[in-house]
Formats: sequence, C-alpha cells, structure tokens
Amino acid sequence: MLIVLKIYFDWLKSMKWNELIILLKTAKNAEDIDKYREEIIELIPTLKIMVGFDQKNHAHQYDLWVHSLHVVANLPRNLEDDMLYLAALFHDIGKPDCQCKPTKPNDTSMHYYGHPKRSMEIVRDIIIPKLSCINATDAKRLLYYVEYHDDRVSRKLKHVNRHMKIASFEEFQNLMLLQVADAKAHIILPIIQERIDICSDLAGVKGLELYQMYLKQNTRSKNNLSTSLNIRIYLLIFGIK
Repeated sequence: MLIVLKIYFDWLKSMKWNELIILLKTAKNAEDIDKYREEIIELIPTLKIMVGFDQKNHAHQYDLWVHSLHVVANLPRNLEDDMLYLAALFHDIGKPDCQCKPTKPNDTSMHYYGHPKRSMEIVRDIIIPKLSCINATDAKRLLYYVEYHDDRVSRKLKHVNRHMKIASFEEFQNLMLLQVADAKAHIILPIIQERIDICSDLAGVKGLELYQMYLKQNTRSKNNLSTSLNIRIYLLIFGIK
C-alpha cells in the first residue's frame, strides 16, 4: 500500500487533502509519514512551526513534529472518522505559543498550560478556513478532538456525563483513542501508563458500561420531569394550588 502511495505522490506535483487523509490513515509508522514532510507542510504551512520544536519536557522524547506523527501512527488504522487523524496531526500546534518556564525549584521542564485551547483556535481560525473539503459537522468534530485531547478523565460516570453534553458517545470514544495514541507517544512514565489504561478502558467495554448508565440516568430524569409536569397540569386544571 505504501509503495503505491509513494508512486502516486511522486507523480503529483503537490499533495491534496484526500491524499493526506489516506497517508495518515494507512501509514505503518511515523517515519512513513515523515517521508512526505515537505508535501504536507506545503499543503498546510501552519504546521512548519512544529518541525524541530524542542518540547524540553521530561515526558517527551521527540520534537513537536515527530511527536505528532507518532500520535497519528498510534491510532488504529483506517477508522471511519477522518477528522480523528487530522486532530492527531494538529493537536499540539498551539504549544509554541504557550511555552512557559518552570516555577518550582526542582522542575526543569517547560510547560504548555492552555495549549489544547490554543491549538483549537489555530485550527478553527487558520487551518479550517482553507479546508474547503470539510463541512460544518466535520469541523465541529475536529475542534472537539483537538480542544479536549488533553482533558483528564477517569472511570467515573461524571466524565461521561460531561462529554455527552458536547459530543456523541462515538466521538467521546474516538477522543479516548486519541488520548491513548497521544500518551503512547510520550516517555511511558507511571502517570502516563495510568492515563493509557484509563482511556483504553473508556474507549472499550468500560466506556460502554458508563454510557448505558448515563442513558438510564437520563431516562429516569426525563420520566421524573414528565411526571412532575403532569402533576402540575392536573393541579392547574382543577384549580389546586
């Protein structure tokens, strides 16, 4: 597949959006994607800032560009949602704008507070306007994945409840896959492994169990509301206060 892609890309003068999607969804590893670095950056010049950007953080072993490619490659291959792969490529693009020095005495790592929101803003304001192939529904999913890629979750129902207010359950599970892929592109410290375990569970059976609990809870709430409204209507009809 990659040989066919190479011949195809070499034949073209510049990469197109659909070709980028195919590459991101089918490449076996980060190195195979990086072979087309020039073509990708020609297509999306905003990405150039990530190339060679040293994250200077104890949990990272790659520069920002290579890290992002590993996140893409860590996703399961050929999932249906193309936006998930673009989100993996774009998720940290706001980091250079958010880099700040450590404040604690023994901390030697740079930090990137607020970078998910900044990444989302760059994708929303700079990248998406150039993507004529992305409709409003796709854009909404892409922005959701980018903005919440670093959102801390647990195996508790409250986190599913929170995300169900802004996304579908399928999108939430895709987000968990993105978080797993992102975490695996770090140095695997104990806290990183814990995140991988939690997000893997939420992307699988545990997440489905919590979603079913959410549906039952939501149904009970609607039934209680309906009963309350019926009682109020009955009292109004018969003039009872």
